[in-house]
Amino acid sequence: MNIRKIDPANLRDARHYVQFPDELYCQCPQWVPMPLGEKLAQLDRSRAFFLHSDADFFVAEVGDRLVGRICVMENRRYNAYHQARHAFFYLFDCVEDLVVARGLFEVAIEWARVRGLNRLVGPKGFVPFEGMGMLYRGFEHRPALGVPYNYEYYNSFMEELGFKKEIDFTSFYFDISNLEVPERIVRIARRVRERRNLRVKTFSSHYQMRRWIPALLETYNKVFVENWEYVPIIPEEAEEIARRIISVMRPGHIKLVLNRENEVVGFLLTLLDISAALQQTRGKRFPFGWIKMFIELRSTRWINVNGMGILEEYCGRGGNAILYCELEQTIRQGSFEHADFVQIADTARYMLADMTNLGAKPYKIHRVYQKAI
Repeated sequence: MNIRKIDPANLRDARHYVQFPDELYCQCPQWVPMPLGEKLAQLDRSRAFFLHSDADFFVAEVGDRLVGRICVMENRRYNAYHQARHAFFYLFDCVEDLVVARGLFEVAIEWARVRGLNRLVGPKGFVPFEGMGMLYRGFEHRPALGVPYNYEYYNSFMEELGFKKEIDFTSFYFDISNLEVPERIVRIARRVRERRNLRVKTFSSHYQMRRWIPALLETYNKVFVENWEYVPIIPEEAEEIARRIISVMRPGHIKLVLNRENEVVGFLLTLLDISAALQQTRGKRFPFGWIKMFIELRSTRWINVNGMGILEEYCGRGGNAILYCELEQTIRQGSFEHADFVQIADTARYMLADMTNLGAKPYKIHRVYQKAI
């Protein structure tokens, strides 16, 4: 077995790297292939992450056959903010062979040690809104769009290699036929709106959305400041995230909570789930894949709740109630039947309690691992 660093600028290497999971999971009914362009963008060294940090991409090969891959990164902004010396791994995939997994992580650990880093953590992506962790429970379920999926043996490999749990992210399933926001929450939402002079901003076009996304991301920077994965977003990263939001979200599925000064104090982001269409087209938009995706956008009965947050000074005083009332309205208007509340961290105590109160059921867990090196 040979493990080597690839050159992301080499299109042949890059394509093999990003297409390996599609080969690995070709017989897996839950696997959702993503479009090639989106996968290649993860390796693009012109992306904003590389303005302040570094990463390299490695593959494991047996002869001409690719059998594993990994990305290892040094997020200098994260380390500076948290006063840490962590390396992160991401895009890890391998065949069911512990020798391959061990070889990839040995290379990643050596990469980190050379840079003076003392802990390897992951899976964790380059920027917010990239799925976190390794699937630990719920392998029978199709992943929400953009959320990682992996075989169960990955977790056995992590334990064999000495990794321990860092944090879990739980996704909740909601049968929308049972959705009814309690009258108590509706009353709280009404009272908070009146007393705190809050209102909900909605959108009818992508142009309107685009103007408000910088303010949304500024609020994100404040809402999640205590989160484990938090790192302040720089303007260039905000621009990349904005483009991604614009490309996958409908205007009516973004809602902002504004105060009397017209400042964004909370937000709700939902996403139509087109995973079924991506499975049918194997992630290919052309020549006819875009038609199936368009049809799925109009017919899907699944909605993913990808982001929900409100500033701390409103959170404990009923601000969450506004978001849940708006969520119910979004779901009712779209005639959805299923909702996936995507990846809520162990540490998000308010949100976890609210999931229980609303009757949502935990059905998937993603685990982030760590190991001192």
